Amino acid sequence: MAAVDAAFVETGRGLDGWPDPHPDRRPQEEEYSRVTNPQRWKILAARAEAWFAAMAAAGIAEIEESSVAWREQPRIPVAHTFRAVPSAPGAIPLVVAWNRLDEDEWPAVVLGAGDPAEVLTIVPDCACDACDSGSQDTLDELDEYVLSVVTGDYRKLWRGRREITVYSKEQMGWSGFERRRMKLWKLLPGRFVGTPSAAPPEMAATGYYTTKPSSYQGKPKWFHASIRAIVYKLVNNSDSPKKLRRQRSRRKKVGKKVERVLTHPRRWHQLHGSPWLDSNQKH
Repeated sequence: MAAVDAAFVETGRGLDGWPDPHPDRRPQEEEYSRVTNPQRWKILAARAEAWFAAMAAAGIAEIEESSVAWREQPRIPVAHTFRAVPSAPGAIPLVVAWNRLDEDEWPAVVLGAGDPAEVLTIVPDCACDACDSGSQDTLDELDEYVLSVVTGDYRKLWRGRREITVYSKEQMGWSGFERRRMKLWKLLPGRFVGTPSAAPPEMAATGYYTTKPSSYQGKPKWFHASIRAIVYKLVNNSDSPKKLRRQRSRRKKVGKKVERVLTHPRRWHQLHGSPWLDSNQKH
C-alpha cells in the first residue's frame, strides 16, 4: 500500500480529490439526475494506474492492455481494458476497465478477476451528485476490491441460481439461498390491479418503480375489504419483534448453509486464487 500511495502521487498529479458534498444533509432532488464534472472521476483510473505501477515495480505481475473475455458482460460499456497477470503460481489475474471518463454521463471503473473475468464491482456504483460521498470513500472502495484479489481472499462460488462471494474474512455476500415462498394472493381467484406509486428519483432514473394494489377484481366487496384489512395489518406489523426474530432465525440458517458450502464446495463452480505476495514478504 505504501508503494501504491507513492505511485499515486505521480499518476494522480493534477487531479484533485473532493470531500463529501453533503455530509450532514440529505441530497436534494435535482442531484439525483445530475453528474457534475465527470472528468473528476479520472482519479479512479489514476489510482488503478498506481496499483499497476506498484505491481510492476515489485515484480509480482505483468501489466497488459488487451481485450478480455467476461463471464457476464459489465452493465456499462468499456473503452480501455487492462490486465495484471500475477507471477505467483495459482494466482488469478486482475482486470481493470473503464469507459471514457471525460465524456460519459455515467463515468465508472470496472474491476474483475479471473479468466474469463468475473465482475467484482463497478466504482462508483452511481456517479450522480446525490450518491457522491467524496473521492476518498470511492478510492478506498477500489483499494479494498483490488486487495481482495491480491491477498487471495477473493472467492466466488456458484451453482444454479445460488452464488457466494467472499472478499475478505469480514466481508461476504450470497444470493439464491432464500426459500421461495408462494404469495397468498396468487392462490386466490381474481387479481390485484397495481398502479405505480411514488418512487425516489434515483430509482426512477434507473427504471425501477414500485406498485401498490389499487383494487382486487373477481371477488365481492366484502372479500375485497377483508383482503385490504389483512394486507394493512401485515404491512403495519412488518417490523414487529416476532417478525424480526423470524428474520434473524432465517439469516442464521442461511449463514450455516453458506459456511458448509465454503468448507466443502462439492459440485460447486469456484473461482479462487492464491496470494500474489509471499507470506514472508512485507507488504
